[in-house]
Amino acid sequence: MEFRLLGPLEVAEHGLTLPIGGPKQRAVLAHLLLRANAVVSIDRLIDALWSDQPPASARNTVQTYVRHLRKALGASRLLHRTPGYLIVADPTELDVTRFTDRLERARDLVANDVEAAVATYREALGLWRGRALDDLADLDSLQAEIVRCSSRSSSRSWTVTRCVSGCWPCS
Repeated sequence: MEFRLLGPLEVAEHGLTLPIGGPKQRAVLAHLLLRANAVVSIDRLIDALWSDQPPASARNTVQTYVRHLRKALGASRLLHRTPGYLIVADPTELDVTRFTDRLERARDLVANDVEAAVATYREALGLWRGRALDDLADLDSLQAEIVRCSSRSSSRSWTVTRCVSGCWPCS
């Protein structure tokens, strides 16, 4: 399974994009993926979806979103753990992690093999399909993560440009 956050939120398996629901359900998934393999409290999810004004049904609604996500992803992927939920994801399944790993690999290559470093930087940037979590960009609860991801991409694009144009050092 592949979890894509570097663009509109997508989940793919065997090359096929899985249906993951509407905006609030997708927001639940985004928050879980940003903290993959760690428990995210139901209270945090409620706050992320409705800020200071959750409806009386908020807890039940989040539970419904999670039930639908379990159907889409598989019950073994999305676990209930007090006080909330945990999504099980290998780091290699997250495009965000693959992006970071490729950046680090490229940085390590710069000193000895600039050509390979540039190719690896380009590979990292190729994981991007638009703005991070573009389809959820209107949610205040995701703004910090969106900015963090975007700024890492921008600074690395500058590094690739410097390397390609022959401006040294490339770090």
